[in-house]
Amino acid sequence: MFQEFPAVPTLEAAPPSEARWRPIDLAAGVLLLVVGFLVIGGIAYLVDRAHPGGDRDPGLALALTVITLGFEVWAGVAVLILARWRGISMRALGFHAPRSWGLTGTAVAGAYATMVVYAVVVVVIGKTTGLRIPDPTNAIPETLARTLPVWTVLGIAVVVAAPFGEELFFRALVYRAVNGFWGPALGIIASGVAFALMHFNLSVVVPFAGIGMIFAWAYRSSGSIWTTIAAHAIFNGVSFALAASGVAR
Repeated sequence: MFQEFPAVPTLEAAPPSEARWRPIDLAAGVLLLVVGFLVIGGIAYLVDRAHPGGDRDPGLALALTVITLGFEVWAGVAVLILARWRGISMRALGFHAPRSWGLTGTAVAGAYATMVVYAVVVVVIGKTTGLRIPDPTNAIPETLARTLPVWTVLGIAVVVAAPFGEELFFRALVYRAVNGFWGPALGIIASGVAFALMHFNLSVVVPFAGIGMIFAWAYRSSGSIWTTIAAHAIFNGVSFALAASGVAR
């Protein structure tokens, strides 16, 4: 009796699993990260040359930590710029409640398990073969001036900016892009390896690659970037607290 009208399409953002980057987006993201690194690294070099006292000098130490904060922020901003250009919403990047917050704890446990297992393997190889493999460490330089402003900015960079910037870049961009091209297995591997290489520290390449893969898996499984941002913040926060207290160097 009544005419049935078709449903009006909504403007709700597509689920994260339906969002797709294009190859040019991944290339542009890497280029933006490299350009940002060169610019910020160049500024750091000039600042360092202007202060021959090294990072023991409170002024130089503060400048270098601000530069570090700037690079972490830039990693995330680059992804947001590309997402806006491509028309990908924040929700599609994963900014929504996860299917399960329990995966955050799983990711943190997996990250620490990876570090412990790698450290044990390094010790065993050293004792059985005599080879000296560097201990996995991404420690804060002992020479860094320990002033309140320096450690406040460094804490923000390590515990807040790094989890946001790096998870956006390596999970929301690298993982999702490679997953869209070649599937989740290669996406997880690429995300982990790229995450490890970005730390520019050979002693942590293997364990950080494993941690990056665990975070990519948690991102995929939970459907939310908040899962890995929280896991990353907890992992970095504990490490930073130990370093700040002098327990770890």
